[in-house]
Amino acid sequence: MEKVIVVCEAGITTSLLVKKLNDLAQEKGQDVDIQSKSLEEGLDYVKEHDIDVVLLGPQIHHSAENYEASTNAKVAKISVKDYNSMNVYSIFEQISEA
Repeated sequence: MEKVIVVCEAGITTSLLVKKLNDLAQEKGQDVDIQSKSLEEGLDYVKEHDIDVVLLGPQIHHSAENYEASTNAKVAKISVKDYNSMNVYSIFEQISEA
């Protein structure tokens, strides 16, 4: 199972996005566990758990280096356009490319 976290400032904005991403994964028959985390929670989480992909919301792109230093997971930035439009197909593609 591939493990993914989607991180934003407070972890609230990403909850709907994560639900849609999990629905899409299920629709595609892919075994992916996608969770939403806040900025602080996410950093602690990647230090304690094996994660495959960390997706950062646009408001915390500046934290990419902190995440890259804290985990071996692929760290990717969700574009403002995809994030604002909740383009789950494009965002899911980022997970698939990891």
